[in-house]
Amino acid sequence: MNKPKLFIASASLMALLVSTNLSAAELIVEVENIQDIKGTLYFSLYKDEKGFNANENFVARQRVSVDKKTVQVNFGDVPAGEYAVKAYQDVNDNGKMDFNGAMPAEPYGTSSKSKEIAPPSFTSAKFTLDKNQKVQVNLLK
Repeated sequence: MNKPKLFIASASLMALLVSTNLSAAELIVEVENIQDIKGTLYFSLYKDEKGFNANENFVARQRVSVDKKTVQVNFGDVPAGEYAVKAYQDVNDNGKMDFNGAMPAEPYGTSSKSKEIAPPSFTSAKFTLDKNQKVQVNLLK
């Protein structure tokens, strides 16, 4: 390969590697002040309102055992964009979120700053991920 072609190929590869690095960021989600130190916390990361509202088509999902008052999960490198997080604590470890009628019987929360006990919305929970970021989720019960 001659020098100009080698230079162009090398420059193209470097540009691809740099642009991939710039378009992804590390996402850490944290829950503090957990009341019941037991069960499992489930986290789902959504990119759109439709998936968020239907609890499906999540971008990524994590789960962690609850053994202390503060829990963190690392979603790793996530492509830049707008996202929202939903979380719930499966206190009795039965693999699902329990309800009392229409109301959740187990702690739940979103990446929203709101502390209202109301159905969460993607709009209120969304955040822009464009750099390494830690997002708080407050569990409600």
